[in-house]
Amino acid sequence: MTEPQSSQNTTSNNGVPPQKREKTKISKIWLLPMIAVLIGIGMVYNDWQNRGILIQVMFETAEGLEAGKTVLKSRNVDIGMVKRVGFNEEKTHILVDIEVQKDMEAFIVEDSQFWVVRPRIGARGITGISTLLSGAYIELSPGKSFIEKYNFVGLENPPVTPSNADGLHLRLVSRGSETLNIGNPVLYQGFEVGAVESKSYDDLEEEAHYDIFINAPYHNLITANTAFWNVSGFRLSMTAEGVSFDVASLDALFNGGVEFGLPDGEVPGKGVPQNHLFTVYDSLESIEEEKDYAFIEYVILVEDSVSGLYKGAPVEYRGIRVGTVSEPYMQFLQIAEIAGYGNEERIPVVVRIEPERLLGNQLGSLADFKQVFDNWIKEGLTAFVESANLVTGSLKIALSPGDEPKTDVEYFGKFPIIPATIGGFESITQQLDSILATLNTLPLNDTVDKVNTLIDSADKTIQSAGSAINTAENTIKRADTTLLALENTLQELQTTLKGVQPNSDIYLSLQDAIVQLEATLNDVRPLVKEITNKPSSLIFGESAGPDREPKPKSMASQEGEK
Repeated sequence: MTEPQSSQNTTSNNGVPPQKREKTKISKIWLLPMIAVLIGIGMVYNDWQNRGILIQVMFETAEGLEAGKTVLKSRNVDIGMVKRVGFNEEKTHILVDIEVQKDMEAFIVEDSQFWVVRPRIGARGITGISTLLSGAYIELSPGKSFIEKYNFVGLENPPVTPSNADGLHLRLVSRGSETLNIGNPVLYQGFEVGAVESKSYDDLEEEAHYDIFINAPYHNLITANTAFWNVSGFRLSMTAEGVSFDVASLDALFNGGVEFGLPDGEVPGKGVPQNHLFTVYDSLESIEEEKDYAFIEYVILVEDSVSGLYKGAPVEYRGIRVGTVSEPYMQFLQIAEIAGYGNEERIPVVVRIEPERLLGNQLGSLADFKQVFDNWIKEGLTAFVESANLVTGSLKIALSPGDEPKTDVEYFGKFPIIPATIGGFESITQQLDSILATLNTLPLNDTVDKVNTLIDSADKTIQSAGSAINTAENTIKRADTTLLALENTLQELQTTLKGVQPNSDIYLSLQDAIVQLEATLNDVRPLVKEITNKPSSLIFGESAGPDREPKPKSMASQEGEK
């Protein structure tokens, strides 16, 4: 009987029993999911390989931004897409998640700048007009840094200059009244070489701050002695030399701007680093008056009013500026600390004497100049407040040599004292007050009454004169009539005299009558003579005997008896 086949396979040819192998059976139904998983893994890997860089930018507002539609551009090339727009935790700002293409990772550095491009009207005209049709987008200006960064603060306004531009960033501070705006040009001899990038105001120091950028290669013109001044609009000045009209450029005329250069007499200095601070002046002419000088502080104890005296007001010596008012009035607590409470009624005004204004670059040491100035005070130098501008009412300090020498310079605390006197407008005011006080003592009421009485008398005199004038007019009229009658009489007399000429009949008849009259007079002359001698003969005729003389009464009675 033969053995089964299985028993024959229990041993091998070499006597080692063979091992039994079991075959695993996999169902074909699992092949499809496995293939799907592999495809998914490949897609995930491919997406991971091609996925962009996620960054987050914070803005003040989300105006014009929309997830899935707003793109990120750089120089008008699409380099990313907005994925999400939402609020931060404090709900004060907008957070925008942006996916940037992976090959643009060199642009995502710490000094890169982001801003929203939309239609704007600014100092440089109208920008972003193209977005009226395409919609707003985010612009990226890549920086120069090599340090990667993924969280940024976006700009609310487009930067005036790109962050990767070559040039020099500077800071300006202004204490004047002229202002600059973002985008205003920076000029050099009329050429635009930069722009104002930002501005702010310090309310504590009461000064404006500006950031400007000077494009290369013009930034090499900036040195430590460079001065900046405002050229906004135009300037009209009238001096003894005539009238001057200054306009930097048409752009500056309408939009404003700032210009720089070397003041007269200055030489180029050393170069300056990035963000160096300069002062911007109101005008080129004001640089000499407003720049910072080395100074010595003095105090003036003023009895006049200091209303109108301001910080920065000029201190002049016979019209030449020699300093600046540092404090128009000293604080009360500081006065009390020096002089005691209520012991000083005058107003301490602190001034800075700036020797460089007089000596220029030939100034030695301040100590030497102080000694010279103190000697002037000992010789009688005085100070007083006077008007600087009658229109605005501003005041200034004037210095003048006096006639009261002093043995030494007095001090008010740590400040040397310049003796004060009353002068200028205050002196005129006091004189007017004195005149008005004198006028108040005059008997003006009595004087006015007398003047009124005099005026009444004058009125009556004028009225009488008017009557006399009327009478004179009537007399003149009558005189005219009389003269006319006299003229007619003279004419008639002239006619009559023509008739009694020597050869006329009337003249001859008159001559005969005169002869006869003479003969008659000769006959009558003896009679007249006798009548003259004896007037009574005309009545009594010839003379009688002698007149009887009267006798006494007794004799008359005796003659009667006889």
